[in-house]
Amino acid sequence: LKDKNLDKIIKIRVKNKNEVGSDRIANAAGAYKKYKTNCIILDFGTATTFDVVTKKGFYNGGLIAPGINLSIKSLAEFADQLPVFLMKKPKKVVGKNTIEALRSGFYWGYSGLINNIILKITKKTKMKYKIIFTGGYASLFKTSIATPFTVDKNITIEGITEIYKKNFENLTKWKKKNLF
Repeated sequence: LKDKNLDKIIKIRVKNKNEVGSDRIANAAGAYKKYKTNCIILDFGTATTFDVVTKKGFYNGGLIAPGINLSIKSLAEFADQLPVFLMKKPKKVVGKNTIEALRSGFYWGYSGLINNIILKITKKTKMKYKIIFTGGYASLFKTSIATPFTVDKNITIEGITEIYKKNFENLTKWKKKNLF
């Protein structure tokens, strides 16, 4: 995605464009095309990523934290007595067994991480944002996040589609001008 005429869709404002993952670019392009407002896109994938897009079409960077499933597997691999478990919202804050304690720690730990990062971005930039959640755990935190958010499971594919369309339009123009 990185070499695909992105400036016609979204302008990437980071130190090294080549370090931005294609999934993050697709999320940014999808959010800008669909919402045309300041957005923070939180993607629950292998990593938990936060990406900042402005209503003027600038991708201003973001944050990367460990993904939930990756963290669960890593903890089980390196902590001898901790199992892999299915992540879901815990019934209690304080767990009464290992699985309950793990679920609570992960759920409330990630809730705190999400709330804190959104707050820090909005305070630092002094801007309001539409918050968009996507990826596997997008709906899990619906009752624990302080800022209203929208779950948009298709934002990545919508971004890829937009990038494809722009490049197809350019290819068609070049062919008509015999440039290709």
